[in-house]
Amino acid sequence: MPCPFSQSFDPLDLRDPFPLLAAARRQQPIFHSPAIDYWVITRHADIKAILRDHETYTAANTISPLLPFSDAVRQLLAAGGYNPQPVLSNNVPPEHTRIRTLVNRLFTPRRMKSFTPAIRAIAQRGVERLRGKAAFDIVAELTYEYPAHVLFHVLGVPAADVPQVKAWAGNRIKLYYGMPSADEQLALTGNLLPFWQYVVALVAEKARAPQDDLTSDLIRMRAGDDAVISLNEIASCMITLLVAGHETTTAQINNALLHLLRQRALWERLCAAPAGIPQALEEMMRYDPSVCAWRRLAARDSVIGGVTLPAGANLLLMLNSANRDEAVFPEPDTILPERGKLKEQLAFGYGIHYCVGAPLARLEMTLLLETLARELPGLRLAPGQALEYTRNISFRGPSALRLCV
Repeated sequence: MPCPFSQSFDPLDLRDPFPLLAAARRQQPIFHSPAIDYWVITRHADIKAILRDHETYTAANTISPLLPFSDAVRQLLAAGGYNPQPVLSNNVPPEHTRIRTLVNRLFTPRRMKSFTPAIRAIAQRGVERLRGKAAFDIVAELTYEYPAHVLFHVLGVPAADVPQVKAWAGNRIKLYYGMPSADEQLALTGNLLPFWQYVVALVAEKARAPQDDLTSDLIRMRAGDDAVISLNEIASCMITLLVAGHETTTAQINNALLHLLRQRALWERLCAAPAGIPQALEEMMRYDPSVCAWRRLAARDSVIGGVTLPAGANLLLMLNSANRDEAVFPEPDTILPERGKLKEQLAFGYGIHYCVGAPLARLEMTLLLETLARELPGLRLAPGQALEYTRNISFRGPSALRLCV
């Protein structure tokens, strides 16, 4: 019998994917999507098994463009010197192990703690700008740039460059995770080139004059030895972090605020007892992860969940479905901040490619929610708003969120 989900599943429509994914988990937990030629995996156990077995299911396709680049795009990139290398999320051992070991040393608890005063000050300045406003779009006013200011501070990007770099990063998401037309693809590529050139120049400047930031830390670890890590690999790490490290956090903050304010008793509880914010954030990431899907490539024929997957198959791992799998999380569609087993949520992935920036993301989200709860406890959702989500396969968060005080 034909699978009922192959045609009804729109992988780019992120408005409300949860009912269809719940039905798929029950009826056809693995199915093929002809719209993108990917096998869609919906159950927690199957996704965790795939992420655990990095030899059978490689990360080689993780940040490949969903639509292959046209000849015109490839020529434009080559002419512009666009040459990032696989380093983190799309790399495989042994090269992944070499680079990941170095980058892990950037995000130690001690190093993150050293950034806490600066991040708290960034959060405070952002929230102060909301004072006196009866209503506002918190995305435009705060959460769009807040994670960028944090990440760029720790990576050593000048604050004045935040708006431009943030715009470049958003273009990259549309190019790699959406399905732009040929003309759109060419236009987005034109914006990608200055982004890459900016990062290459930034790394060269840090190599010339290292400062107190993570990019400089990585250059110091290099000690001039390309066998440890090359400058081009450092630039490739930076462009990856500059995209994934703040777009995802922006969306996750927005998702958390949306759901906490929809069930306002939860928000009031956190305002009264802000020590519960880290645990509440874990439940928010389970309930509505900003990275809603991730990708893998089958290196050989295999069987997952009783389904044979051929070598060369592209896999779309629905992390948002895994995080609502009834087999792991009872009452999955209910927000329960006191829920147990939250270490099983997959918002940051699993295995050797677990998100390297997770400690920073948790820290900056916690500090911002603490600041909002203290300074603006009266926050409410503005009534009558229709939420919109950018069409893509992996990053889910409302593009605007109107609040009032």
